[in-house]
Amino acid sequence: MENIQKLLSNIRHLVELDNKQKEEARKRGEHFNVFSVLRMETAEMETHSAFLASLLNPDGDHGMKDAFLESFIAKTGCADLNLVTERCIVQVEHFTGDGRIDILIADNLEHKAIVIENKIYASDQDAQLKRYHNYATANYKEGFRLLYLTLDGHDPSDDSRKGLSDTDFCCISYRNDILPWLEQCAREAYNKPLVRETINQYISLIKNLTNMENNHFEASLDMLTSEEYVNTTLNIIENSWKIQCKIRELFAEKIKLECEKLGLECTYDKGIITAAHNSWITISHPQNKNVEFKIGVFKHTNNDGFRMYINVRQRNIERFKFWDEGYDPTDDFPLGWIYLWSETGTPGSGHWWRWDEWPTLRDMTNGKMLKFIVSQIHRMMDLQLF
Repeated sequence: MENIQKLLSNIRHLVELDNKQKEEARKRGEHFNVFSVLRMETAEMETHSAFLASLLNPDGDHGMKDAFLESFIAKTGCADLNLVTERCIVQVEHFTGDGRIDILIADNLEHKAIVIENKIYASDQDAQLKRYHNYATANYKEGFRLLYLTLDGHDPSDDSRKGLSDTDFCCISYRNDILPWLEQCAREAYNKPLVRETINQYISLIKNLTNMENNHFEASLDMLTSEEYVNTTLNIIENSWKIQCKIRELFAEKIKLECEKLGLECTYDKGIITAAHNSWITISHPQNKNVEFKIGVFKHTNNDGFRMYINVRQRNIERFKFWDEGYDPTDDFPLGWIYLWSETGTPGSGHWWRWDEWPTLRDMTNGKMLKFIVSQIHRMMDLQLF
């Protein structure tokens, strides 16, 4: 225990140093980022796919012709396709008949293409990669490359690949592939300051999303794996599931405490602690048990997770859509329902529906998720739903 306390104390010191440096950088204006200001950080199509496609487009307003596309092809191992880059067409959300390819780079004259499935936080859809592979096989007979792009380069789900072998697609990441390419693009645009600085803004965003802004990470890593602390580190890792469970339990208790302040009742199933199936946090008014605000999960998989809905036992209530961007009202959900996404509440903007992932757990501890859920409770109270 003494070694754990010593290790945590040393790590805390490095974290405090990092936070201090970040605050100093903020004061210098180095954290100003147009993507963050507009709350576009995690919008896959509107931000990431659109921005990447604009750089890849040989006819783009960046004025670099096919220079960015050529360096991308080289960086991602697609040079053997021998695409004629100056005549390539780049499209976002290309309709295939049974889906939409996030980014399509096509040499239609030679019937060759690069197909990119771009994942920031959205989950894989059923047979998604398989369907895009089938489409590319039928339409680009002279050759294609299917790229699965994520923040960290993880593999697609079995539901998405549906039997595709590892050679049928290539996993690439923002961290190891897109960032080096963007940095090269910024260097190539040395004489186009507006283009260069916009790319640099996007680089800053990606570094933040991939947690590369922690200037003391390497020092922390060296400490955690040092001879003095490595066994302590391994003991902590071995108990990581218990740590997750404790964080979820403390978070549920925080919600319960906030409800008590508002004169509401809050209970939660023990399955919330383990993120088990069919587990719920239930919030109600002590004088009205007919309306319940429920936060929980039917299934907890790559394709499904934690959501919110308002349970109404009286079926004569007038239907309306409580969450504009959520699912439409039904008999079972007369006010609709929505997945937990992020502090913005926008679909696809985050991964809060996965309560077993560390970014979500972090937002349980830093107050972001609690603030959002309390805001939903206040909305209900303002509308007198209780």
